[in-house]
Amino acid sequence: MRFLLIFLASLLFGDAHIFVLHRINDPRYPSTNTQTAQLRNYFEFLKSHNYKVVTLSTLIKMIKNKKPIDKIVVFTIDDSYKSFYKNGLPLFKKYNYPFTLFVYTKATTEKWGDFMSWDEVREAKKHGELGVHSFSHPHLAKLSNKEIIDDTKKAIEIFKKEIGYIPKIYSYPYGEYDKRVKKIIKKFFPYIVNQNPGVIDFTTPLDDMDRIALTGKTNITKKLKLKRLHANINITKSKNKIIKVSGKIYDKVPYINLYLTKMGWIYKIPLKNGFFSTNLNFPLKKYRNRLIIRYNYKIISKMIIKEEK
Repeated sequence: MRFLLIFLASLLFGDAHIFVLHRINDPRYPSTNTQTAQLRNYFEFLKSHNYKVVTLSTLIKMIKNKKPIDKIVVFTIDDSYKSFYKNGLPLFKKYNYPFTLFVYTKATTEKWGDFMSWDEVREAKKHGELGVHSFSHPHLAKLSNKEIIDDTKKAIEIFKKEIGYIPKIYSYPYGEYDKRVKKIIKKFFPYIVNQNPGVIDFTTPLDDMDRIALTGKTNITKKLKLKRLHANINITKSKNKIIKVSGKIYDKVPYINLYLTKMGWIYKIPLKNGFFSTNLNFPLKKYRNRLIIRYNYKIISKMIIKEEK
């Protein structure tokens, strides 16, 4: 019943979109780069279509206070690359668009040349807000519980020293996490973002918020059409093989399409009274895998980590 009420509220108050950027105008790394001209085009589209750009903490506050979030956009920046400071920040300032910058604390503290300094981070903070992106940017699921805790505590200690406070928002390095990792990080941060493609509404867990990557020549018009697909997804695994995916779809859709990394799409999986079940028997090919379930512009996704022997 509680989910049904939240679901109905989400239909009334709309969907928000969180975007993630990394490098700005740095063609050395095309997979994580966004050209300045492309970013300007995104901003012009948002401005001309009356979207409101806010920080992540503002969006969280709106959701908690049951405020409408339709046409709300958040820009998050991972890793605190110097290219953001040099090429992205001036554009954010020009359009008066705030942002949430997730700081890679080890790279910043040790003054790695490709990353912002703490002085630059403090300057950027005047125009947005900060979040934590771990200390050493590890593959968290490969670490022991103690190693995850130690890395997190070190990042917190440095933030307190350099900034004077501890942000409440965390971004997973590489977007990688599983239930164990999430359980540990939640002890330190109430709000967590991932890198699973998806949309935010009142049903979104605030400790597991999806973000859409804006790299290359992304069609932002299509991304802004995306809405959250409301579903309860069950994944049946045997070691590193996905045996079956099943669940309940709460939206009124006739079927779903399902994608798994390296497997590709399965189209038009039928629903019976909202329920579906499909046998995959597909061995995971990569360490980091995404399961995406979609119907037209409605989407929900999950991260699946391949267990290492």
